[in-house]
Amino acid sequence: MSITGDRLRKLRSEKGISQEEVAKYIGISRTGYNRYESGDIKPVRKLKELSNLFGVSTDYILGQSEQVAPSAPRNDDFYQKYIALSTQGKNIVDITLNAVYEKEFPKNL
Repeated sequence: MSITGDRLRKLRSEKGISQEEVAKYIGISRTGYNRYESGDIKPVRKLKELSNLFGVSTDYILGQSEQVAPSAPRNDDFYQKYIALSTQGKNIVDITLNAVYEKEFPKNL
């Protein structure tokens, strides 16, 4: 087992959630997440999501720091809702956000 796998398992256990719940939150299968905890692979693509979920730095998850520094402040409620959405739901949110942003901050031609 890797230090990353050990830390992910410990953080998940402390939070009292299942591998299935973590996997859903970060948008992968339970089997995929299990590979992170078993040390088969590092969670490179999902590192930010895991950092946000567990409230620790990415360096801590990867074993590059012993300090369990919290990640940068974020709006948990909106972030968790967004992460839980299907791909189609995320696309709708992205399109809507872009349209509102462009309306409020039009590009100068």
